[in-house]
Amino acid sequence: MTQILEAKDISKIYPSGEDTVTALNHLSLSFEAGKITAIVGPSGSGKSTLLNLLAGFDRPSSGSVKHQSTDITTMPETLLATYRLAHFGFIFQNYNLISILNAQENVEMPLSLAGVPRAKRSATAIEILKRVGLAKRSTHYPNQLSGGEQQRVAIARALATNPSVLFADEPTGNLDTSTGKGILELLTEPMEGSQHRTLILITHDMEVAARADTIVRIRDGALEA
Repeated sequence: MTQILEAKDISKIYPSGEDTVTALNHLSLSFEAGKITAIVGPSGSGKSTLLNLLAGFDRPSSGSVKHQSTDITTMPETLLATYRLAHFGFIFQNYNLISILNAQENVEMPLSLAGVPRAKRSATAIEILKRVGLAKRSTHYPNQLSGGEQQRVAIARALATNPSVLFADEPTGNLDTSTGKGILELLTEPMEGSQHRTLILITHDMEVAARADTIVRIRDGALEA
């Protein structure tokens, strides 16, 4: 299989008063295209830090992250933002929906940033909201939606640009078991004209982790297994 993403000897160190905290310590991982990787470990182990570094939302203190041989750790921020938009999708644990936009408008946002014409982005958003079971809630604002519904809007938004790599922080955490299984299938299902996407997710649900091709265990900022 083709390697799509590689983290090489990455560390992340944060200042803490006069001391420092090592969130990740010389960790190396690679991810195959079209595969599911579940990242598991106790709270505070460095899982979210790792996901943010892989997705280019943060930069490592040392080491590199490469997507298809492109080093995103040295890329200028303006170029990196455009690169993320073109290649990555991200589902945040706390949703990060824009409160003044309704569900459809939230899903359309990355398409708008990518320069997709209004009619096309509207049609795409409506179709994806149907796929996550929110067709009748498209004009509702985040404060009018339940936690599970907000999670599904966040998932729809992440899928809107049809990313080759999808990062997800507890994507099924606020969903019931049956809905969660359906969403996991949706996350890995290729959209028309595309290949199977790579999914890298954090989860505490071992049933979800068991469906991954690879399970990565992190403890105290280091690779445990």
